[in-house]
Amino acid sequence: MAQQPTCTDEQLEAYLKRIGYPSQSESNLLQHLRQNIEKDAFSALCELQRRHLAAIPWGNSGLHYSQHHTITLNPQTLFEKMVERRLDGYCMENTGLLFIVLRSLGYLVYATGGRVSHAAAKGVDDGLYLAIGHMILIVIIEGAKYMVDVGFGNNGATAPLPLREGATATAIAPSEMRLVRESIAEFTDPSQKIWIYQVRYNPESKWVSQICFSDVEFLPQDFRVMNFSVSQSRTSWFTQVFVCVRMILNESGTEIIGQCVMSGKEVKQRLRGETEILQTLETEDDRVKALAEYFDMHLREGEIQGIRGLISELR
Repeated sequence: MAQQPTCTDEQLEAYLKRIGYPSQSESNLLQHLRQNIEKDAFSALCELQRRHLAAIPWGNSGLHYSQHHTITLNPQTLFEKMVERRLDGYCMENTGLLFIVLRSLGYLVYATGGRVSHAAAKGVDDGLYLAIGHMILIVIIEGAKYMVDVGFGNNGATAPLPLREGATATAIAPSEMRLVRESIAEFTDPSQKIWIYQVRYNPESKWVSQICFSDVEFLPQDFRVMNFSVSQSRTSWFTQVFVCVRMILNESGTEIIGQCVMSGKEVKQRLRGETEILQTLETEDDRVKALAEYFDMHLREGEIQGIRGLISELR
């Protein structure tokens, strides 16, 4: 078996500080976490996912605010970008980082690929899906499998979901999330079943499919191909639009209660179903300052200049 990348203890400590992992002393965060994992691995996983979502933004700045306009899944680069530089990452970066962290902590975890629905990507709920281009983690605890995702943005899962049909949980109240196991319209053989992650915005609204995925393990070389397509295709949404999303925790850090979203020319805050426009962006200078203020992302001058001339530049 090929050796999989892991974090050093020093890197794990830095990651825990980055996500604001709670402990009585910052000098022994990793020791505290390992004790919590030993006591209750599932609760510790929930804490890590929640804190990661609230600290590390989901976004695609590397494709717009850079001189290279590329995304790499190199483990060391992921750590430097999202932990040391405190920048954002899109699905395969954010979830890829958590993947390495969980493996380093001793979790039994593997990654699989998913398809994003037209409903999520285009706002058209026609039952169809894009090509495989999303990363999802499957974490196994005491024989039970859980879906874990920190790289989907607006309607992403905010807690581990058991791979059990109809398992429903609160996402960001009043919205709910669940998994069902069904066929999809484009399958030739309708007896094929696949996991579908769905959300509904309140108990009265309809369930909307967001991602479909199997629980078959994907390998690093699979994600390299997926990453190249998503980050370099001229038809990929990610190459045309800049977006950034960060989840918001309550004061005790026990619940995700909202999200801060930068999209187009607006920065919005959504708290428990209510949306407020925090700022309207007119220029690139506005957006760069807003990234620092609302997302704690501090871009370098060369990165800022990288968006000049792109379709995503604010003019």
